[in-house]
Amino acid sequence: MEHKRNTLLIVDNDHITLMALHSFLGKALPDFDLLPPADSGDKAIQRCTNAFDPPRVLLIDMSMSGINGPMAIRAIRRENRDIRILAMTSFTLEDYAREAAEAGAQGIISKNDVQHMADALQTVADDRQWDGGSKVAFDDTAMAYERVKAERKNDLSAREIEAVNAWCRGMTAARIAKSMDVSENTVRTYLARASEKLGCSSRKELISAWLRLRSR
Repeated sequence: MEHKRNTLLIVDNDHITLMALHSFLGKALPDFDLLPPADSGDKAIQRCTNAFDPPRVLLIDMSMSGINGPMAIRAIRRENRDIRILAMTSFTLEDYAREAAEAGAQGIISKNDVQHMADALQTVADDRQWDGGSKVAFDDTAMAYERVKAERKNDLSAREIEAVNAWCRGMTAARIAKSMDVSENTVRTYLARASEKLGCSSRKELISAWLRLRSR
């Protein structure tokens, strides 16, 4: 049986960093197929929850604006338990290591640790943990997933996040339905579930709650 090659998606909202990593890792990981990179948590969720062709490995920045790394990782992990996730940060590892582990990542690495970046991604691709020198132990992915699922019952699903994000940008249910390739009733169901989870009873409350959540 032919071995399936690893596909890698890199996500960072800093364009220079994104292009530099894409170029470097394309040479450092000849056994990986690098996919076109993404520059936001929204796009990471869309790409990684694509039922037809999701990446096998994800390298994602923790501190992006809007939907940040932890939010994206949790949403992705709920829909795709097989993906291997390595978080990265330009800050001290201890600032984000525990949050990355709790979200469902299999490891974290400093953006400045270029010499170990390829090894870290290969380790995660092999379904092993990479702690990046932090003191936080990264649990087995399945265990982390179940723990996060139990602790974060009010978290929105990937599709709910996509619908709410579009709704808060002023898109109608019809336009959202078309962009998500679902019915308007399904969109309204996503919005209703999101409103219930966030404790909102109106569109205004939902928008306010969502903006507060995104700013954290």
